[in-house]
Amino acid sequence: MLDMNKINLNFFLSTASIGMLVFFIWYCFAPGFMSFDSIVQYESAYSGVFADNHPAIMSFIWHYLMKLIPGPQSLLCFHLLLLAVGLFAWQKNISHPAGVIFLVVFFLSPWIINFSGVLWKDVGMAFSLLTGTALLFNNRREKSIAIWAFPFLFYALAVRYNSIVAILPLVFLALRYHFPAKKIWFSIFLSILIVTFSYGLSKFITYKVIHAEKRYYETLLMGDDIAEIAAKTDQNLLPAIKNEDLKACSIFPILYERALCFIEKGYDPSGSLVVNMQPTEVYSLWKRTVLKNPLLYIENRLTAFAYFLRSPSLEPVYSWFPGVMDNNLGITLYHKNWADSLGNYVLTAQKTTVSGFFKPYVWLISAIVMLAAALLVTNNAFRTQIISLNSSSLGCFLSLLLAVPSVDFRYIYWCVIATTVSFVIFITATIRKELYFYRSEKKTA
Repeated sequence: MLDMNKINLNFFLSTASIGMLVFFIWYCFAPGFMSFDSIVQYESAYSGVFADNHPAIMSFIWHYLMKLIPGPQSLLCFHLLLLAVGLFAWQKNISHPAGVIFLVVFFLSPWIINFSGVLWKDVGMAFSLLTGTALLFNNRREKSIAIWAFPFLFYALAVRYNSIVAILPLVFLALRYHFPAKKIWFSIFLSILIVTFSYGLSKFITYKVIHAEKRYYETLLMGDDIAEIAAKTDQNLLPAIKNEDLKACSIFPILYERALCFIEKGYDPSGSLVVNMQPTEVYSLWKRTVLKNPLLYIENRLTAFAYFLRSPSLEPVYSWFPGVMDNNLGITLYHKNWADSLGNYVLTAQKTTVSGFFKPYVWLISAIVMLAAALLVTNNAFRTQIISLNSSSLGCFLSLLLAVPSVDFRYIYWCVIATTVSFVIFITATIRKELYFYRSEKKTA
């Protein structure tokens, strides 16, 4: 029989804790922290003129959200709705008073609360995946619930294409979870098909439905690769760039810092080194350059990734964005004192013994550890959830190994959330004594 008192307690704890968390985030961040990218995207959403240098589907949705809630806060409300639904769904999966509270408490940690109200695609992706995974891996294996996960997975993919590598293991493991009798090759094929179709659909909506202008952002990344290889092999691959400038800027380990170097030397303000070249020409030159220097290309990728991960000797980078940047739109914080207090909380934590949690390498190791810890869990649903969340986290890390433009901590925001949720699930399994360790104890007794 169902324990109605337990159900009512869990429901009360869930709604009350989520409500307080969402209110706190709103009060500290409203109308939403906005960087330069956020301002540009808001202007695009407001005008209804879209380009693909920022996710057009996100701008398109923001445009129509403003018809319901005027101003930039419309996107903040949308993100907080995703967060609330995701947390509620995960609390329902956990279904234990301690786990319900732990989940919200961990979301108050400085490395999660820091970006929760910033109007970035990284936040939208993370909160959308939070909801999607909770529905996809629901405890009762109800396919009718799991199917509702796909709009959220699609939105995450649409706002950040590198999330494909994080979503692919989720789809594969969900197919194994809901259709265990199917052969593994069927699950592999179908998961690739679903993700490929979703990617194609996002492109179709972006260019055929929204009619977003194509800006060829990828050529900036390619131009940087070409410049790095040219500087290290003494090749004249980019005639418009002075050789001494190539040498001087190539000492920096990651694209963003190299771009700033070139900007300071008078090159294009966007940091692109191929602005005077046709995209097809850039694609062709990049392919030839990489194929001729594959080991050097791999070395550059590993160097950038290692720098992004931050060693214990390096300081955390860009784990707090201070409010709303200067703008001509009259956008200011509603409660600056609260925002400043939250900033002090985050920045002070960076200087304490927990500063490691602001470094990506800690979360990479944590995801691997949690994958191993999942093998100790006897509850099949919990075990699958832990494996799925951390596999997705590692997929996100893999995408950054392939192309990480800067050291921004926000790039692993989903990784931080996924591993944290999995840790709460593991704690709940431990409290409920659903570990093989406890099963051995019972046999001994």
